[in-house]
Amino acid sequence: MSNPEEEAEIDATPENIRIRAWAKKDPNTEWVHQDWDMEVAQAKYADLILSLVEEDCPQSDFFVSCLYLLVGSYFTTNGKSISRNQIDELLSQGEQSKNQNVQHWVNRSRAFLLNPEKFGRNSWAEGGWALDEHIWRLPDEERVAIIEEITAAFHGVPRGEITLHEADVWDNYGSEEEAEQARSLDTDNCWEDIPETWIEECSSALPFLDPQSWRYYIPAYMIWTLKNYENSDSIASEWTVYTFCMLNRSKHEPDSKENDPERFQQLNQKQSAAVYLFLKYMGEHYLDAAEEAIQQYWKKFSPAE
Repeated sequence: MSNPEEEAEIDATPENIRIRAWAKKDPNTEWVHQDWDMEVAQAKYADLILSLVEEDCPQSDFFVSCLYLLVGSYFTTNGKSISRNQIDELLSQGEQSKNQNVQHWVNRSRAFLLNPEKFGRNSWAEGGWALDEHIWRLPDEERVAIIEEITAAFHGVPRGEITLHEADVWDNYGSEEEAEQARSLDTDNCWEDIPETWIEECSSALPFLDPQSWRYYIPAYMIWTLKNYENSDSIASEWTVYTFCMLNRSKHEPDSKENDPERFQQLNQKQSAAVYLFLKYMGEHYLDAAEEAIQQYWKKFSPAE
């Protein structure tokens, strides 16, 4: 790492001075030239760009766009313009920021790096941060933000003993042989890989998962619900909300593992806070049971608490 004197010397280069001068200009100021954003969005200026966004300078939106350009250029240049290590280091710095635009950039970038095919690459590479409309189908920014919180909070969660299609067999009173065959269908390596069709097909499987697998699958179900509750006939949305309720269905479903307190205790603070945001949105826009779940257990994870 460089010492403060070295950093000050680097920051005083003519290029950095020029960029800092631009940062102070009115947002409506004409660009230096038509490719000004491409000139600025280079790995050697990455730390400066991030700091200018955090300072909320007049040209903050321009530099936010440059942050997205930096990540996009990793793919468009096959890592020649900026290395993956440099991106990871920059994202780690961004995680410490209190700036909302930076936080959104970190979450979206991590999701993009995991599944670039789910994003509109052209829009991203041009400095845009809109998710691919066909895949995400989100009409409001609030849902986008909640999905980002869920994605970041549950990233890297391992799967437990029971797989999704296996749980679906138990839900339908299947045999052990059928359950074993169903396990072979679950080829996912991380919950982000789970196809939406699986959630629609296994809409009521959540109660039959062990606590670890419940934690693994629940982010996929929450995201699916946020994206599809308005236009899908599947009951997956209802089951996703109900799985967070403190209800006892053991008399009716003796094999169900749902509502075991051990499930909720699997979640850390960040994951529980993401669940709260999900339930708050669903309670306001879809199902009263979501608000009941908040009052029963999840309200203690509200940011206001």
